[in-house]
Amino acid sequence: METHHNSELHSESFAESFSQFCKYNKISIYLVLVMIFLTYGFMLFHFSFSIDTEAIVVLQTGFCDGWLGINRYGLVFTKWLTGVLSIVPGFATMLMTAATLGYSLAWMYVFWWIKGKEKGRPGASWLFPVLFFSSVPMVELTNFQCLSFEAAFAMLICAAALLLEWQWILEGKTLRLLFSILLGVWCFASYQAFVPVYISASLGSFLLGYQYRTDQVESRVFPISIKLGAVFLCDYVIYTLLGKLMMFLAGVQAGSYTDNMIQWGKKPLGEILISLKTYVYDVVLARSLFWNRGYLLAAAGLLLMAFWKLKRKTTERRFYPYYIFVTFVFLASPFFLPILLGSAPAVRGQLALPFAAAFGIQMITERFLENGERLSEHGRSIRLAAWGLLFLLILRGNIVKDNRLLYSEYVVRQQENALTQRLVEQVAVLGGSEETTVAILGKWSPVCNPSMIQGETLGHSFYEWDQEIPGCTCQRVLNYWSVLGYRYQHPDETQWKTAENLAEQMPSWPRQGSVFREGNLIVIKMSE
Repeated sequence: METHHNSELHSESFAESFSQFCKYNKISIYLVLVMIFLTYGFMLFHFSFSIDTEAIVVLQTGFCDGWLGINRYGLVFTKWLTGVLSIVPGFATMLMTAATLGYSLAWMYVFWWIKGKEKGRPGASWLFPVLFFSSVPMVELTNFQCLSFEAAFAMLICAAALLLEWQWILEGKTLRLLFSILLGVWCFASYQAFVPVYISASLGSFLLGYQYRTDQVESRVFPISIKLGAVFLCDYVIYTLLGKLMMFLAGVQAGSYTDNMIQWGKKPLGEILISLKTYVYDVVLARSLFWNRGYLLAAAGLLLMAFWKLKRKTTERRFYPYYIFVTFVFLASPFFLPILLGSAPAVRGQLALPFAAAFGIQMITERFLENGERLSEHGRSIRLAAWGLLFLLILRGNIVKDNRLLYSEYVVRQQENALTQRLVEQVAVLGGSEETTVAILGKWSPVCNPSMIQGETLGHSFYEWDQEIPGCTCQRVLNYWSVLGYRYQHPDETQWKTAENLAEQMPSWPRQGSVFREGNLIVIKMSE
């Protein structure tokens, strides 16, 4: 009977399978739509420029060389394929939102398929995508409109690659393996943060397969593990080699963006270890606005599930200790990147952490609902209460925080627009034109109201960004002005030195004399 059932599943087309999935998870799909709107609705209806967008609008396809130099050729390919090499801010947000819905459905389907269809709890399948896309790291990443759609699309590709990999493992067909590797390379080459995400996803998928497909996975624990590891290594090697080939063909030098993040050999060992220890505490104990206690809940719940009735399960399942080992590795996987770098990664690059937390919470919730319905006659009431509590926690812990960040970004851009108008008027009074060189020194920071909070990039101004690099803030502001239609010449090294000398005798904005002209150079001093 089981063999006959499996043969039916094997012959079932993707369209039929996906249609079955949608019918089975209809309520969860509606909840995902609602939560996408609650998370990104403000961004859709209140457009604001993000950091880096100004440079790409000005440089257009000239920016692609920089991406090729850091192995993001998949990102360039996605832009070329979809016709958005010339970025359209605002439209990028719409595409990102559509791609977010796409990858939400994709990951829900992947987990549903790996579990064996109709074995999980359809009312809880919305948890993973919602917890992931509403996490602060993902919102920080999608605020970068220069790659927001492409990053969301890469998440969709990642799900497709993992699905094809598991279909090859359980059902065969080499073509699935080849397509899985192709999509995996494309995913890695879109954004490096998806490399650790894929590791976490592979480990998590093994936990699902072992839990729900016991008959198929229990007897093939090590072959399946070896195949999962081998496919990942193959993806990574091809991604790396193809990146070098792309740089050679394009005549582009390797960028130092990633290498600059690695602190091993640059800082004392003790300092690195203290930094990593602090980062782990910050993440686990939610000691900053970027993190909540979701990871701690997921870790505690998964370990409790793994060790619950350990003796009996070890007797019943030969490889259960190995399942516990994989659980530990899965929970450790979000910290592989910080260990590799020797420092805390950028928040928008730490996507494996919300992935692991979201996956763990969904798995725990499904087990709770299964046990609740089996042990209590009030199963429906337990399920509704669990949904309501989770919805409230996600709203409070993620979505409200997300919207405060997006609101802060919008308010900062409104203040910047007003400031820019005043500065441009001053430049015009001094006879500035497109041939005039403008040097902007110092910084200006926005005024925050009680509802505003500042994230890693969200809520920060072009007029204060990259202050540690001489002249970089000026370059960003002038690019931002250029996008708005106010074009001026950028200062060269000699003009910048002249501007610094002049600024020593000038008052700071907005006092009279804070905008000064000497020859073809106009100096604006924002602060000391």
